Amino acid sequence: MSDKSSGDSDTHNEEAGISKKLRSAEMELKYADNGIALTPQPTADPKDPLNWSSTKKNAILLTVALGAYAADFGSGADIPCIVKQGIEWNMTPNEVNYSGNLNLIFLGIGGLFWIPVIYFWGRAPVLFWTTLSGTLFTLGCCVTTDFQTYYAMRALMGFTLTAPQTIGLAFIKDMFFFHEHARKIGIWAAVFLVAPYCGPLFGNFIVDGTGEWRPVFWLVFAFCCFVLVLIVLFIDETWYNRNIPMDKQPERGSTEWDRMMRLTGIWQIKHHSGYFLPVLSSCKRLTTVLFKPIMLPTMCYYMMSFMWAIGINITISILLETPQAAGGYGFNAKAIGYTYFTPLVGVAIGEAFGHFFNDFVANRYIRKHNGEFKPEVRLWINYISFFFMPPGLVLIGQTLHRHLHWSALVMGWGMYVFGVMAASVGVTAYTLDCYPNASGEVGGYINFARAAGGFIVGYFQMPWGMKVGYDVSFGTQAGIVTAAVILLIIIQRFGRIWREKGGQVEFEF
Repeated sequence: MSDKSSGDSDTHNEEAGISKKLRSAEMELKYADNGIALTPQPTADPKDPLNWSSTKKNAILLTVALGAYAADFGSGADIPCIVKQGIEWNMTPNEVNYSGNLNLIFLGIGGLFWIPVIYFWGRAPVLFWTTLSGTLFTLGCCVTTDFQTYYAMRALMGFTLTAPQTIGLAFIKDMFFFHEHARKIGIWAAVFLVAPYCGPLFGNFIVDGTGEWRPVFWLVFAFCCFVLVLIVLFIDETWYNRNIPMDKQPERGSTEWDRMMRLTGIWQIKHHSGYFLPVLSSCKRLTTVLFKPIMLPTMCYYMMSFMWAIGINITISILLETPQAAGGYGFNAKAIGYTYFTPLVGVAIGEAFGHFFNDFVANRYIRKHNGEFKPEVRLWINYISFFFMPPGLVLIGQTLHRHLHWSALVMGWGMYVFGVMAASVGVTAYTLDCYPNASGEVGGYINFARAAGGFIVGYFQMPWGMKVGYDVSFGTQAGIVTAAVILLIIIQRFGRIWREKGGQVEFEF
């Protein structure tokens, strides 16, 4: 009897102790204003980027987004310049356009190259030095007088200015909590996904008004200088090693001079050992992430869906400028510039929709599954985007083939861009949620899929449409986007199993 009472008492005391610990742990958790438990939990260190003010965080986010914008802005600005450059250098527009294709592939290559550097040197110095270098290469495009130099400068522009397009996810992961990721990614992505259309938009207006191509690149150079100023004013190192106790964190200092040391990478060099990854480990992470079961299928899906955006950008500009007697629309540069408002509207609507829909679906899933969340929930928005992309492509093809009114072209283009924008937010948020410790690599590979697809399409889009008819070529593109959805279904069905088998990406200090 006494033994039983003693056992019951011990059990009761044990349960009471566990309950007390759970209540204590719950009290120690930090929550957002809407009651969501913060993930990751911030430290008590005011230097922890998760504890920075919203003003500082959003200023850095906007600066990084504008840096990402500069890369595609400079890439797209080349499109309205092709004819003028061909006349100056005695080349065909197609030959001059090779510089644009080279710029595109170096956007993808550069995006991967800079990823290991942010792990062994830091986020801030990579952003600063690549933007500074890219600004100088843009200046080279402005002042060059021969195609060979211009060709090389365009490649180097893409290689350096692309850095914010891939390291942007690392900044977001460092500064913002899990429940904020989709919204912040949406803002970041929307800013730089409008860039390929803003370049031709402003470029066409400038070419129409001046009759020269160099003022277009002077505008790109001025914008790069503006971004560089923002970087100097606002950017700080966002990497914070959470494996190191707060009292052993290296001193960061709070003066502007201290921030300049972090911006230029001097602070990172002093505190590299034990705080940042070794060079070899940083490089190995690229291959480790690439061969995680999720990455290659997701990259294939995204490339198959997004790659046609680049081809449309080139094709529409050329066909609208072609005289009506030759089968085009006979638009002048200013009229073509106005048509580029179409994709801007598509991106804006896509971002606004994705901004709220992503959060709605994620929060609803968490409520219905007792706080559990799986990344595949992020992909539901991609099914909605599918209902806009293939019809948009078909409408563009039929309009060009049958020479329908240009308003049908605008409608189809807007539909496709809306779908691409919504799909981009979904794919980026999904891969980041799958591998939160590999935000840089995730951003690099998603950007590479986008750039590689655009590079390929840039070579065959026009000849393909002229040979088989634009109704057939764009109809085939719509079929490829449809096939990509089959891949999306497979990813969503087996994604959780693949992730569990592949495991997470771990730091190796």
